[in-house]
Amino acid sequence: MTEMEPREVGIDNLLRRSMTGAVPSLPTDFDQRLMRELSRGSQPLDRYRRILLAGYGVTSVVTSSVVMHGQGLNWGAISGMIVGPLALVAAARWAWRAAERNSRT
Repeated sequence: MTEMEPREVGIDNLLRRSMTGAVPSLPTDFDQRLMRELSRGSQPLDRYRRILLAGYGVTSVVTSSVVMHGQGLNWGAISGMIVGPLALVAAARWAWRAAERNSRT
């Protein structure tokens, strides 16, 4: 085994300390609480929530793009990694609504 540099020793100690900590877990009623919140989510969002959500989305896309470009990725790969998941979410939402319409008839 080779000797570690001082910064490697610090990182190693940090990892060892974090591995000895308690493992986080969800509350036992998490599923019921989640489903209750999701069923409430069918109400239309008020204007403030929509603006806040859109602002968060735009900020996260810009930040992610700048960070990925700083890591040397080209703009084509960056746009693919951002637009791809958005397209999947849009397709899932469309399928969900289509299934709801079909279940009502």
